[in-house]
Amino acid sequence: MPFHSWDGEVRLAAGPLTFAPAAGAVRPGAEMLLWRRVFPGTPDRASEARRFVRFLLDGTSFADDAELVAGELVGNAVRHTRSGTSGGHFTVEVSFFTTSAGTSVLITVYDQGGEGVPRLGDGGGQGLSYEENGRGLAIVAAVADRLGAQGTPEDGHGVWAYLTAAP
Repeated sequence: MPFHSWDGEVRLAAGPLTFAPAAGAVRPGAEMLLWRRVFPGTPDRASEARRFVRFLLDGTSFADDAELVAGELVGNAVRHTRSGTSGGHFTVEVSFFTTSAGTSVLITVYDQGGEGVPRLGDGGGQGLSYEENGRGLAIVAAVADRLGAQGTPEDGHGVWAYLTAAP
């Protein structure tokens, strides 16, 4: 299954969905918490997904950025994939890791696929853009340590952002 990294390379992922956004990010003895929730694919559920992520990470240094990331990734899933069609859905997954190296959060939004693959846009053109669309993943890339996507238009995508904090 292809793995699309925002550095322009297309890689092959081992297995159906592999989450290894940073080498050594999860070590023996690490604590990991995982939450997953499925939402109907309607635009009004984006705010509910943001509140879900905020609730999970409230009181951590990740809360604001994670809420922003979730909102952008969910918005893309609803606007650009079959998740936003009648009867569609999307899944939000939040993984929280604590290690001796610090804490990190992996936010993944799974969609139902559609035409094309997620890609980092340029906001509608070269330089400064006042377009309303096309900057969501660029915003996510600005706050996340790593950003990527896995999957296919036929089977759906998992678009993820990885946030870290020192101990």
